Amino acid sequence: MANAAHPHRIGLITEHASKHGGRLGRHLHFDERSWNFPVLLKKGAVIETRTWNRTLKAFNQGELGSCTGNGAVGVVCTEPYRQQGVRYSEALARKVYTQASHHDTIVGAWPPQDTGSTVLAAMKALTALGLTKGYRWCFSLDDVLKTLSTLGPVEVGLNWYEGFDKPDAKGLVKVGGAVRGGHAFELLGVDAERKLVWAINSWGPDWGLQGRFAFSWKDLDRLLHEDGEASTVTL
Repeated sequence: MANAAHPHRIGLITEHASKHGGRLGRHLHFDERSWNFPVLLKKGAVIETRTWNRTLKAFNQGELGSCTGNGAVGVVCTEPYRQQGVRYSEALARKVYTQASHHDTIVGAWPPQDTGSTVLAAMKALTALGLTKGYRWCFSLDDVLKTLSTLGPVEVGLNWYEGFDKPDAKGLVKVGGAVRGGHAFELLGVDAERKLVWAINSWGPDWGLQGRFAFSWKDLDRLLHEDGEASTVTL
């Protein structure tokens, strides 16, 4: 996350291919104005085990660096944000990515240039397309965990390590190896007993546990401090 010493950060994140993992595509853009839009947690909010219902299977971004769009649409297709009458699909995720590529600060746009994008731009795209009224930011691990416990899912943009490419039989991954690039995805659950967060990737249902995976609060905290970011939407 950005901090008071470095409130405004923009950066392209180099992506490296992997035998076990798919495409990534997240770059960094933290706007200092985001400090004015913190997540609005209820007074007395506590961290408790919860998983938000998502009936759609994991999206598959394929060879496109559209993870920011996939993660953003993942959030709005999951309760309590899912709207009736909206067709949530990979096609919509690509539409959000296309729109995001015009909102971000990266030279070029999709199509035809597959530049990747940012969580900030994806949230702007959701709003522009009428899929949400707005968005707010989680500025700490505590914010993320309480949001997952009480409000709804979150899109995170984090460094993606080689150790995340291949979940174990229980869907667990750990920070390990080198940073392979920047990735964005949906967090949709928290396990307070085992101190895990549950996420869904955009590499199709054959990866992980039908596209889902989990990692520790400790790793999430580390990743948030490595210029990570977390955003949720408002209805």
